[in-house]
Amino acid sequence: MRFRQCVCLVVMLCVVAFAADGKPGKERPHKTVSKTLPVTTGSRAARKLFESGMAKLELWHQNEALADWRAATRKDSKFALAHLFVAYATEDPAEESRELAQAKQFAPRTSQGEQLLIRWLAGVRQGEYVPGIAAMNDLLALYPDDQRVDFLTGRWLLLQERYEQAQMLLERALASDPNDAAAINILGYTYALSNNFEKAFAMMERYVALQPEEPNPHDSYGEILRLAGRYEAAVAQYRMSVKLDPEFGSTIGIADTYALMGREQDARDEYERALLFTTSESQRVGIETQLAITYFRENKNSLGNHALRAVAKHAHQAGLARLEAEAHRIMAMYEPDLGNALQDLETAEKPLNEHHQIAPVDRDEEQALILYTRASRAVSNSRETAEKALQQLQTMAESGRSRVIERVWHAAQGALLVAQGKYAEALPHLEEDKLNPLSMRLLWEAYTKTGKQAQADQIQAALTGYNQVTVEQALVVPRFRETVAEKSQPPQP
Repeated sequence: MRFRQCVCLVVMLCVVAFAADGKPGKERPHKTVSKTLPVTTGSRAARKLFESGMAKLELWHQNEALADWRAATRKDSKFALAHLFVAYATEDPAEESRELAQAKQFAPRTSQGEQLLIRWLAGVRQGEYVPGIAAMNDLLALYPDDQRVDFLTGRWLLLQERYEQAQMLLERALASDPNDAAAINILGYTYALSNNFEKAFAMMERYVALQPEEPNPHDSYGEILRLAGRYEAAVAQYRMSVKLDPEFGSTIGIADTYALMGREQDARDEYERALLFTTSESQRVGIETQLAITYFRENKNSLGNHALRAVAKHAHQAGLARLEAEAHRIMAMYEPDLGNALQDLETAEKPLNEHHQIAPVDRDEEQALILYTRASRAVSNSRETAEKALQQLQTMAESGRSRVIERVWHAAQGALLVAQGKYAEALPHLEEDKLNPLSMRLLWEAYTKTGKQAQADQIQAALTGYNQVTVEQALVVPRFRETVAEKSQPPQP
């Protein structure tokens, strides 16, 4: 399971075995009888398909699971949870919007727990973040002994970078069932992203032992080894996954690892191979974006821009507004001329404001990233532009939207304060975004300038060891490593 891809999929894309005794109810919440969350449908065939989808998701066979959930909605058109799972598994924005509406429409026929689940997950996708989180907390309180609810909530917290809380819930789920492979998998990522690789590796050893013939345990192990900087071992695990199932997608993991190793042409070759097995337009655009970024790692910016323009065109034709905007935003991040960069950002905003099907949370978060890029690019040369973008970000953050938007606002505020030389004031803002290489680099500078050498050394180690395959990593980490290496050289006589 590739973490970057996982972030794009909501927590619903995990193994959740619900009780199989729910039946259509009245138009009001039911009193809880079962200790586990029920599933409401009047169709045995739909229930069987729903549970089959869950079993396939336990093995991370996402396309097959999605096919089962779609089939379940055809057997029971009012099956609220099946509609919800389709919405969160699909990569088609129009289907997501349609299925979320169906899930909410038929929610009153379901149990209280199901209604909370729908309110939570539909809410955060549709921009109703605060009531969505309240529903999540109510769901957790309603089923305190349901390890699957613990797992569901734990994984969502992981994606929100709340690692301590996620670990607590996932460990509690494993206490109930030590062989819960799905919880072991996600807990391994939680440890790895907290830099506790010893525990992460132990989780992956358990995961592989539980499902030795499945590709995903090797794929997950490969990614965690890569996060630890053990590139060759990571490639070996990815190749085991490819051998078990060439169509599973682990070729992307090999490509990502080569990209981090500086083997950019090898990475491009692997991305091209991965495209042969990809049927989803969203996945194809994502792979093409990663391929384009390899050129920037080689300082071949003109080739990178050419590739990204092709990505944006592909995304536009496929109706993938967020990915189209992202391509233009990445160009702005690398563009040396501020005027051209600001023009790229204006172009990036256009698809978000056109009549495309796009989840409100995706639109808002991409808009926030565009504003952050505008502010961070303009802080040195156009203070008015930077401050205007920052004010817009603050308004978004104060409206109670996602943690991503709040974090992005802090990052922009910190960047502006560093540019003004107000390092002490910048620290609390940058610390809110200390997992983003752009903010980590500024945080290192601010710690150094304020005499906090221990913290600066800690951030330096984290940044030089940063191995997630993101555009921010490509933009910051290789050059930062060179800077650190140069400073460590003894002075020339």
